[in-house]
Formats: sequence, C-alpha cells, structure tokens
Amino acid sequence: MTQNNVLNPAQIEHLSALRYINNIDEHMKIVSSVKVLDDADQYDNAVLLVLDIFIDDKQIDKMSFSLRNYAYEEIVELAQHIRDNDYILRAVDTALSGDIE
Repeated sequence: MTQNNVLNPAQIEHLSALRYINNIDEHMKIVSSVKVLDDADQYDNAVLLVLDIFIDDKQIDKMSFSLRNYAYEEIVELAQHIRDNDYILRAVDTALSGDIE
C-alpha cells in the first residue's frame, strides 16, 4: 500500500464537505457526496461514495460504493464525474430497473 492512499485530516474534512450535482440526462441527476468512515486508521482509508438519485427533482433512490484505499485525487475525480463512469451508471440502471419490476 502506498502512502498516497492515506488521507490526511485536511483531505478528510474536504471530502466530507463535497457535494456534486451530476446531470445524467434531462430528467435524472445524481448528487454525489463522500463519507469517510470512522474505522479508517493511519494505514487505511474507508470511504463511501454516496449517490442520491433524482428523477424530475424527486429523490427516488440512494446508493453507495466503497472506495476503500482510493487516493484522494481519485475520490474527488470520481465524485465529480459520475456521468463518465460506466460501471456506476450500469449499477444505477440495474438498481432502478429492479425497483420498477
């Protein structure tokens, strides 16, 4: 494990305050935020990417993804650019399809 993946207190504070609105299409938007879990220690970071999913301004679902041991820069990049992440978009689509059936 590299030292780059250890979050310092300033990075944890910054990540905890982030909120990004990702417009997916004309009806759907995903608000991404980051939660740094309390069980993180100096050699590990436990981070969740939390997604609030809205359709036509109504929240319809909430999802989270583990970002354990992601570097600070990777976490910020991912939270900012949900629309560009095929894996997350497929997971959202699958979850929403399950809710409709």
